[in-house]
Amino acid sequence: MAIRLNAEDFWEFSLALYCREAVAQACLSLQDRRGADVNLILAICWLARSGYGVGDAALQNALDAVAPWSDTILKPLRAVRRQLGAFPDVAAADRQSIKHGLLSVELEAEKVAQQKIVAALAEHLQPLSADAPRQLAGAGLDLYLGRLIAEMGEQDRSDRDAILAAL
Repeated sequence: MAIRLNAEDFWEFSLALYCREAVAQACLSLQDRRGADVNLILAICWLARSGYGVGDAALQNALDAVAPWSDTILKPLRAVRRQLGAFPDVAAADRQSIKHGLLSVELEAEKVAQQKIVAALAEHLQPLSADAPRQLAGAGLDLYLGRLIAEMGEQDRSDRDAILAAL
């Protein structure tokens, strides 16, 4: 049974959670080291705060829905933004202005990715649970990270725990 999920609520939740330095660092660590999708990490946490777990079907549906957008739009935008520092012959003010503009576009593209994730998750959520949000999110994050890596290392566990601690 599909439940009604609101992409704007997800966006607001994501901004509030991601603005915590430890969460941002952990998410970026998992993104850069393991190829994790930060929006999917945030979606798992958002759903857990509402009492929903994410199982295999929901996770796969979300991954399938967001992968083309992420691969074609988000990752290239991020790569260009990050590569600006490699051009010291361009004035710092110009690099900063371009970086700011790219970041603005990247955030709009992240919002579209979140809309895709919400639409994909709605059909495949687990039933409402009485489990604690950290427990639900932990199970969802473990499921997701298990798809990315064979065995979680110390840094992976530390990143996951930093995210869960903020819930």
